[in-house]
Amino acid sequence: MINLSRTARRVAVAATSAAVAGTALVGATTGTAHAATVTTDYTCSLGTLYSGTFPLTVTGDLPVDQYWAGAAVPAGLLNVTAKATVPADAAGLLAAAGVDGAEARDFAFEVGTASAPVPLAGDFTTENNVTTWNGAGKNGTFVTPNPTSAPVAVVLPDAFTLTTKQGDEDSAELACTVAEGVTPGTVDTIGFIKQTDTSVAVAKKTIKVKKGKAVVVPVTATSNAAPTLGKVVATKGAKKLGQATLKNSKANLKLGKLPVGTHKVVVKLVGTPALQAATTKVTIKVVK
Repeated sequence: MINLSRTARRVAVAATSAAVAGTALVGATTGTAHAATVTTDYTCSLGTLYSGTFPLTVTGDLPVDQYWAGAAVPAGLLNVTAKATVPADAAGLLAAAGVDGAEARDFAFEVGTASAPVPLAGDFTTENNVTTWNGAGKNGTFVTPNPTSAPVAVVLPDAFTLTTKQGDEDSAELACTVAEGVTPGTVDTIGFIKQTDTSVAVAKKTIKVKKGKAVVVPVTATSNAAPTLGKVVATKGAKKLGQATLKNSKANLKLGKLPVGTHKVVVKLVGTPALQAATTKVTIKVVK
């Protein structure tokens, strides 16, 4: 049997918890040179049972003004904290329903064509009759977009999900989207430049193999932003002998079986819009 009073209270609690979206996110990074604060209104809904609009205030820092394009950004580079004061008339409802925390697991900044995930989680605390939500999170890994002629805006998300918690259990899930007629705020801008300091090298400049044996060329590639992603190809004149995908900047380039003789082979790191190409040469001597 459904307890309508309890259900209504749960809905009210979940709706009130959407006020957590009124947070101040502070990106704490070393060597930061600038910061910006923006506010964007989000409408948070619990199905057809509740819908309300709340302001999201974000303060963020970037450690650098520019970064390599097409590069992997490691997790944990940006630290984010969040704090929101719960309205006094809602604090009691939170406690009564046993809601003691909230998470925004899919929260992410839009960085050009890339998405920088920063999942947030934290507890509700009460001090001097004031209840606040104190969340924190670090960025997950992501790949920066291609080079741009102008700085790229770091923008608040169009949408995210806010989940209230009762201990280790989820209690309610609110879908939050940018309010009608509102444009997500820009926290900061950053430039992305092409990786031009690239190289590709082979373990040996001359490789000797016997007739009928497959040729394998160990390859290492580097760039401004390691590990280099992409592929390497081997060619002899206009003929393609083989290709391999780089992993952690290394690959074993398999050329197959070559006829007896000396073969001058070009090994190329394939370029992309974000990565400049690079080449080297290797001599393959096939003997009887």
